Amino acid sequence: MVLMSLRLLFVKDSLSWPRSSGHDVHCFHMMQALAKLGHEVGLLTATEPHPEAVAGLPLAFQRVFPKRGEPAVGPEPQFRWLQRKFQSYWGVDENRVRAVGQAALDMKADGVVVVGLNVLPYLGAVKDRLRVWYAADEWAWHHVSQVRAFRPRTWSEIKQALIKGVYERAYRPMLDRVWVVTDADKRAMRWVAGVRGIDVVPNGVDAEHFRPLDVPQREHSCTFWGRLDFGPNVQALEWFCGRVWPRVRAAYPNATFTVYGFSPTPAVRALTGHNGIELIADLPDLRAAVATHQAVVFPFVSGGGIKNKFLEAAAMGKPIVCSSVALNGLRHPTESGALVASSPEDWVRALGTLWSDAAHRTTAGESVRRWVIERHSWDAAARTAVEGLAKSMSAKK
Repeated sequence: MVLMSLRLLFVKDSLSWPRSSGHDVHCFHMMQALAKLGHEVGLLTATEPHPEAVAGLPLAFQRVFPKRGEPAVGPEPQFRWLQRKFQSYWGVDENRVRAVGQAALDMKADGVVVVGLNVLPYLGAVKDRLRVWYAADEWAWHHVSQVRAFRPRTWSEIKQALIKGVYERAYRPMLDRVWVVTDADKRAMRWVAGVRGIDVVPNGVDAEHFRPLDVPQREHSCTFWGRLDFGPNVQALEWFCGRVWPRVRAAYPNATFTVYGFSPTPAVRALTGHNGIELIADLPDLRAAVATHQAVVFPFVSGGGIKNKFLEAAAMGKPIVCSSVALNGLRHPTESGALVASSPEDWVRALGTLWSDAAHRTTAGESVRRWVIERHSWDAAARTAVEGLAKSMSAKK
């Protein structure tokens, strides 16, 4: 079934600027890609987005949620008992739920796409329209992946995994489609939530925005970036700084490792400020800073989904050393030319290979940029999403 044009209302608590989370990144770029395909997109948020957050986004409809306590406007929500419990758990104001239903009516939307984790209650007053959860990751698996048997402070992730699993299962009847970014997330979502209408829409990257910069580079330097209050990022840094970096410094005493990111936790701050490790927090635009480093490292040991930072580094033409976990969900990752390291010794060798050979760095950067442009476009992701919507619309007829 081919659809000429859809009207899709995206609902997200906030569309932040700078785009500091994966949800900000994929929400914006999916809306933009859908608009380029000829579909009309609308946006409902809790606060008015910063102008830069929606720059280049031709919104056919835009609205903000009513303030808490304002009179309710919109259809009556229809919640089952457990759904109502999770509405309370997440602190979702019923007026906002009604506002989503009303906005869908006012926009004459064909579908409502909720983006994030705590957003499923927003679908409670949406009637006679496709209801889509842009989950990206499956959340129970996300938490389980961070559990370490001999690290008691990770055991709380088990409780969080159970909560998220029950939450997903409770809202299954409201979901026509779920968008995730990897096949593994699709399998987990099917098993945990019991959802059948799942589309794998791998993240893309804006290769014009993230492009190579010809600037002087610091000798024996590497970098990492991401939200620094996000569990998998924190665990990656703890492993790399504790297990790998002392060996790197023993082999290369002048080596430097710079960490960029928003909202660093005390655990992250404790890793930095010594032994050649530097933290630069809350940098609005990291492109010029990243360009000064000879290599990018992604030492992930947990987490699911696609790492947006991997796609960004690839588009910037940066040589990459990574763990196998960092390759989750990537399309034909062996074509990227990224160096995959397992043991600390592997990491030292891989970084040494890049640091000692400028020609190798150039070739690796060119290769990974070609790969990401060919394999990870937002246009392809949007087309896949629309195909799934077409299936659900056809099934409802």
